[in-house]
Amino acid sequence: MKIIGSDYDGTFSIGGIDDKKLEAVRKWRDAGNKFGMVSGRAGDFRIQMRKAFPELELDFFAMCSGAYITDANGDLIYGKQCREVQIEPFANDLFSCGCKFLNIVIGDRCVCALADENSRPAHVLEENAYLLKDMPKLDAFYQISVFVGTDENASKLVEYIRKSYGEFLNPLQNGANIDIVPIGVNKAQGLYKVMSFFGGTYDGMIAVGDNYNDMDMMREFRSYAMANGVDAVKDIAIETVCNVTEVIEKELND
Repeated sequence: MKIIGSDYDGTFSIGGIDDKKLEAVRKWRDAGNKFGMVSGRAGDFRIQMRKAFPELELDFFAMCSGAYITDANGDLIYGKQCREVQIEPFANDLFSCGCKFLNIVIGDRCVCALADENSRPAHVLEENAYLLKDMPKLDAFYQISVFVGTDENASKLVEYIRKSYGEFLNPLQNGANIDIVPIGVNKAQGLYKVMSFFGGTYDGMIAVGDNYNDMDMMREFRSYAMANGVDAVKDIAIETVCNVTEVIEKELND
């Protein structure tokens, strides 16, 4: 048995979810293998995927970069929350660094903390967005995601978070976005949890990605980089491909 863990944005999503890709995943799973997503997306990503692509059968969803992992039915495989960092003062600190809003993942849903009345992003429903003083009390989180406009700003904020909160938090940069997860969490560790759950082997683990937040899993396991990805990812992959379907075909024929 082999297990493919694929990033979604910029990786599995490239070229759309067409019949060829669906058939490749079916063929992979019919051969006794496992296929799933390893994404920085929030805990409701599995629900969104099932609604958008009901014909796509997957085995696992390692969301929040591995902090929140479920099987295809939504049953928890692994979860790690941060309880040491208080959300309100941390949010105020991030706002002072230029962040306008924070997406805070608390399970299969998230809430949005706003810097001011005018900072709610268009994709966030009004009932899920709060000024800090009005937020429901949250004692823990799986992930906090922020957007800071440019890759350069994101790199600076990552260094600040590591310096100020590195004992408890791991900031993972994805372009101008940063996914902040509990210390010890990354996509590589997430795939180890998946491997253990399904009884897989190290030699059978395969990672596919395109951006900086994929590098942990791509260094750790046999990996493929997307042609549209950043050079740092391509440098550590065994091969560069244009589509996840290519990975499946290569691994089935290996």
